[in-house]
Amino acid sequence: MFQQIKTALVVFSSLALVACGGGGSSSSGTSGGTTANPMAISVPDALTVTSGAPLSFTGQASSTAGVITNMYWQVENLTLSANALSAVTNADCKTIQKSTSGAEASCVLQVTPPALLTADYTYKFTLNAVDVKGNIVKASTTLVVKQEASTTANPVAKVSGNTTASSGDKVSLTCAGSGGTPATTGEPYSYQWVVSDAAGTTITLAPTDTAATSFTAPVVTASTAVKLQCRVTDDKQKVGTATQTVTVAPIIKPTVVPISYSGGTVVAGATITLDGSKSVKYDVNGKADSSTPIYYFWKQKSGPTVEVFNAFSSVASTALPKLISTRTAFVFTLNVSNSVITSGGFSLDPITQLDVVFYVDPLTPISLVSYSPTQVALSGSAVTLKVDAPSNTGSNIVYYSWSQVAGPTVFIAGASTANAGFIAPTVTTDTILIFRASGSYQPITVANPATASIDVLVLVQPLPK
Repeated sequence: MFQQIKTALVVFSSLALVACGGGGSSSSGTSGGTTANPMAISVPDALTVTSGAPLSFTGQASSTAGVITNMYWQVENLTLSANALSAVTNADCKTIQKSTSGAEASCVLQVTPPALLTADYTYKFTLNAVDVKGNIVKASTTLVVKQEASTTANPVAKVSGNTTASSGDKVSLTCAGSGGTPATTGEPYSYQWVVSDAAGTTITLAPTDTAATSFTAPVVTASTAVKLQCRVTDDKQKVGTATQTVTVAPIIKPTVVPISYSGGTVVAGATITLDGSKSVKYDVNGKADSSTPIYYFWKQKSGPTVEVFNAFSSVASTALPKLISTRTAFVFTLNVSNSVITSGGFSLDPITQLDVVFYVDPLTPISLVSYSPTQVALSGSAVTLKVDAPSNTGSNIVYYSWSQVAGPTVFIAGASTANAGFIAPTVTTDTILIFRASGSYQPITVANPATASIDVLVLVQPLPK
């Protein structure tokens, strides 16, 4: 019977993605007290490859305390926005080699680098091992896949012809890719816009990762040519470029030019600044005039409604909502005038407007990990339930909720925190209790369920007779 329960513990064990250690390093924990960990573990040295061929990583673990009961690999992308590995096999170590005694074991992780690489990508692999006494040990190694892992002919980037604009104008740019190896599904190419020559001015492109982009022509005192480059990347990560020149003319009549250096791509939940402080008033000779004030009014134009703080100042701000499932555009209009602007958008003097666009990406999906997915406790003992979220959630708060899924009902202390606990019930036979930890970026209620969960299994044993 007890052997069957130990098997159940292994079955209910779950894999989690966590960041821990460095290449070849190891860390460990014990089932209690300060006794040295009897376990040892090793993984291959860090590896750098320049091809997309499949790879194998063999990890080994041993324990002087008894049988190795569980092993698994954790896979993590260390490069921001890196594409996932094309294939990951045996991360759960369902295929494992053990010695006759079971105290030594090895597990082979097989991975295939991604087909699409926009840069050199770094991945981290962490091997975890648990023995029959509940001792835990882990070690990590890294894989660097160079961008030249795939080859193809470069695609061709094409932009519209050179153009002109006046200070303060909104300038729209488009780019199209052809040739190379376009993707067979989804978008055939990916795009990136960069400022290749600002000619001493400040230019902010938004967005920067689509075929079309725009910017506000900077304030200049003489005709100025600025250069913007489009980069087209194909399915084999080969790049083609094209440059467009925009000649910006100075203001030649008395007016206020609304210049904003806000906008761009941000994550959900961020507090953003709407900055129109660089706006300039000109006299009839086209000279900057600071003798009289400029009046401002920020107003939201599109996107889920948010509150704009200090809307009648040159610099305003707002907090974006956290619960966004897809990339969403929030458009704000900067109104400027030589006279006071009312909340209804009226002024005795003409109003000049500028739209500022923020592209808001959803927060990173939450994934939960338990460092002790299976535990063994005696009747009447205190049991700690601990769960954590990966580091890629950043500074955003994660809300937790613990509930009991199976076994004799117990009171869970700290059920709304990452670290909960309970007193093991008195049992006469080995009894399994299962608890579920849930996580969300908002308080968890019936109306707002969690977005991630993980189960923790506790085997409660009767007191020795």
